[in-house]
Amino acid sequence: MNQKVIVITGSSSGIGETLANHFVEKGHIVYGLSRSRKDRIQFKHIATDVTNKTNVFQSFQQIFFETGRIDVLINNAGIGMLGAVEDVSKEDFDKLLDVNVYGVIYTMQAVLPLMRQQKSGHILNVSSIASNHGLPFRGYYSASKSAVDRITEAVRLENQHTGIEIATLNFGDIKTGIAESRIHSTASKFYQNQLKKLNEIIDEEVENGTEPEKLIPIIEKFIHKKNLKPHYNIGKPIQTFSVTLKRVIGQRMFEKLLARYSKLED
Repeated sequence: MNQKVIVITGSSSGIGETLANHFVEKGHIVYGLSRSRKDRIQFKHIATDVTNKTNVFQSFQQIFFETGRIDVLINNAGIGMLGAVEDVSKEDFDKLLDVNVYGVIYTMQAVLPLMRQQKSGHILNVSSIASNHGLPFRGYYSASKSAVDRITEAVRLENQHTGIEIATLNFGDIKTGIAESRIHSTASKFYQNQLKKLNEIIDEEVENGTEPEKLIPIIEKFIHKKNLKPHYNIGKPIQTFSVTLKRVIGQRMFEKLLARYSKLED
């Protein structure tokens, strides 16, 4: 087996923890980066706040010192946000950007020189199908993931012919505890009823989402694959199809469908 050194952010739960444990069982050297850790984990844990650039660089330097290489980076750390565009505070939006965008930027800044030096590597940035849509009451979340998509496209071009494969994994709803860490903006009176209904829909979607274990064979394929495409939409068919549907029927018709689905017209 071709043993790889794999670094996964957001490894304390959900997708990150599932992937980290699996890759260890497969014989890879796995480092999980998160602020907290669980007991009895199989992978190596380094306490890391991905919103702190100095902390991130120290963690990657430690990994490189211990192993001499980094083959795969999976940027999985992320949080959600629910709130109307009108209501969301700068403080809340900054918190979202720090994790979802700057966390991705800092880890790539730390690992790209190392991967160029070894002339190989895979970087998989976890994004969302929501990056393709301005979802009601999730506009800021959609924007943060859209930023990840565009940054990934740029860094791919900037690192052509280096041996580094870079792509986003645009997930639909995954059954994780993301709701527990979701940022809830204070809702003004005009939006409260709509937001309450949508919150129930979103929680149900997550509860019925794809099991993290089902992502394992998909992502395992990507860490060995050459000539990665920029983006991969992964999830239940109705969610992955939404990207194509929007192109086919146009923005205005798609908005009508979204409004009906989100119960904005009730």
